[in-house]
Amino acid sequence: MSSDREPNLITSGMSQRVVEDGIPFKVGIYRLEGTDGWSLEVVTPDGTSIVWDDLFDDDAAAFDEAVSTIRAEGALAFRTGGTNILPFRR
Repeated sequence: MSSDREPNLITSGMSQRVVEDGIPFKVGIYRLEGTDGWSLEVVTPDGTSIVWDDLFDDDAAAFDEAVSTIRAEGALAFRTGGTNILPFRR
């Protein structure tokens, strides 16, 4: 008996709103049910979604990467695309 059910999307408890230099970012950390590795997405105040290509071993590592990247790029530069971030607009 096979199941055609789509896997559930699991949202980490580490997903949260982060404010850096007065600029709010939404940090989303997700994985598909039954899989390893967490996906990381940061959404800027204007709705730009930045998604990392690589998966993280755990949700804490993904969160740490989000915060360190926002700080390294500078919140304003990160929000506007920075020098090495390719924004994906919805």
